[in-house]
Amino acid sequence: MSRRALCTVILSVLGHALFLYVGAPRARELPRTLDHAATSPITASADALARRERAREARRRLVEAARLERREGRLALGNFLLEANRIDAEEAGEDLDMAEARARYEDRLARLREALRDGDPVTLAVPFAFEDMTYHGQPGGRMADALLDGGGSCEQIAQLVVAAVFDAGKPAEVALRFYGKPMADGVTHLAPIAIRGHAEHDLMSGAPAAPGGSRLAPDELVEVYARVHGLAPPIAASPGGGEQGGSAAAAAATTTASRPSLSAGFPPNADVYPGALPLYSVRAVKHPLEGGEVLDDPSFAAEGARHCAYFLRMASLSPPTIDVERGVVLEPHPTPRPQRLEREAFLLRVAQDLAKSPEADEADRLMSYACLTALGEVAGTDFTLAGERRLALSAVATGKAAREAGEEALAAIRWSSEDGARIARRLETDYAGRAWILLFLKGGGDVVLDLTLRSSRESWGRVNALGALVLFPETRARAIEATASLSIRDQVDVMHEVFHAHDHLRPWATNYDLEEPPGASPAVSRFVRAYRVFRGVAFRLWEGQREVGETLAALREEARAAGLGVAWEAAMLDYHARNVLGLHAPRPAGFEVVAPLVEATRRNPDPSLDLLRKQLAYIEAEGRLDARTLADAFRMR
Repeated sequence: MSRRALCTVILSVLGHALFLYVGAPRARELPRTLDHAATSPITASADALARRERAREARRRLVEAARLERREGRLALGNFLLEANRIDAEEAGEDLDMAEARARYEDRLARLREALRDGDPVTLAVPFAFEDMTYHGQPGGRMADALLDGGGSCEQIAQLVVAAVFDAGKPAEVALRFYGKPMADGVTHLAPIAIRGHAEHDLMSGAPAAPGGSRLAPDELVEVYARVHGLAPPIAASPGGGEQGGSAAAAAATTTASRPSLSAGFPPNADVYPGALPLYSVRAVKHPLEGGEVLDDPSFAAEGARHCAYFLRMASLSPPTIDVERGVVLEPHPTPRPQRLEREAFLLRVAQDLAKSPEADEADRLMSYACLTALGEVAGTDFTLAGERRLALSAVATGKAAREAGEEALAAIRWSSEDGARIARRLETDYAGRAWILLFLKGGGDVVLDLTLRSSRESWGRVNALGALVLFPETRARAIEATASLSIRDQVDVMHEVFHAHDHLRPWATNYDLEEPPGASPAVSRFVRAYRVFRGVAFRLWEGQREVGETLAALREEARAAGLGVAWEAAMLDYHARNVLGLHAPRPAGFEVVAPLVEATRRNPDPSLDLLRKQLAYIEAEGRLDARTLADAFRMR
């Protein structure tokens, strides 16, 4: 090509390019309507419909294949249930780590096969393979989630256990028993049953299976799943002992569960599970030797609810805090052990049962509401720290509802009426030493203080309640005023309760540091000064385990520095002497503490020490300190 022709071609290409870039009309860009906020519901609905259609077809294929495998005797039940879980989760738009769930199932199955190979029966092999699985009293849920979470509901655990036993080659030795009538909490129950001859053993409770319900083989879960999703017709109700049966009970159970559930696909019946299910249990599958625990006894459960205050302890009224720089105050909280979580869940359940029981009176219900109010917050924190978020939310919600019901019930009581007097008598007698838990309800401070001041002087419950009132910041000033009107000896007894409030919280707070409330009266200030001296005595006695002579010398010096008279020093000396004698009586060299105590009583002329002087003189004359001489001395009057 000539140079002239080449230049012509180049100029032509450049000209066309310039025309197309600048002069040619361009197509107008279409608006991106599908990305607009107004169309997102349409997009979401379309996605949901597509997922639903895919899930419907996947379920159909899964059930058809499982039915064929059942007929041919090659069904892998665990894989069927896990694949069903995957389809359900995909339809709901939820993420489910199926690879991890399958790996964990295979690990459990391998452990079960190992135990069965060693000759263990199913009743022992299952607890071995699932010993670390926990029980959560939240109805419904998928088997895959139980594997991933390390625990689950009765429905999840039952499916997992029977599937594993079935896949381990023991299909005739396990079954499911479905109790179709909802219990008092509105849920049905599904139990994995080990079969040995004519005997049935509930693998979750560790005890013989409760009668009633519908029994079905493990591989019938295929048809249960099919019925839930409309791939098989429903079945007629079987007769049962309750009034409600058939589809009504199944519908009630289905609506109660907020998580996916297969309960609507089980054979309907009118039998209610006769036992009680916990909110949480350390072991979802129990060893036969663990079955029939006393916690399942109804009378014991009611008493457990009435003793809720002993579990909570008065420290919950004024928990320990850590002051750091810039005015930040932190509340340390121990990581709960599984046994504590189980106990909290048990108390939540029995307190709710007592509040709703027709046999409970107004005092029972009031104390149950107070227990749930306090325990709901404590359990919510503990379950959160343990990673049990669903249970934590449930506990907090329970506590909130109980607070509202309790405060309403408390406000409705007319204490001057005959009914009010009856409730007060019940709280003073049957709930002595525990009524302080009413402080968690609005208005409870006035009630507890009034009940306390009306109680007899010799009542230990009065001392205990005053200690709680002193600990509670909202009632502290009034409680100290009331305590200051008592004898000095009684005031020292109240100080003892306050000092030991944080005993169980080691290593943080070994004793309680009482702060003077704002605007304190002279009587309140004197009590707080005296408590600080008492705290030193009690610390040297209980924590430091110092020599008696050292403790008494420090008491004398600190009491005088605080401006306390000989009467206060005498009361604290008496407190120290009686406790140190009790601690040293069993010891071979216990008699050594008598001489410094005798010397201290001689230096203090207060007449309140006359009885102690007499008792010490008797022990000194006997020449030994042991259980007999101490008992004889303390019987002196």
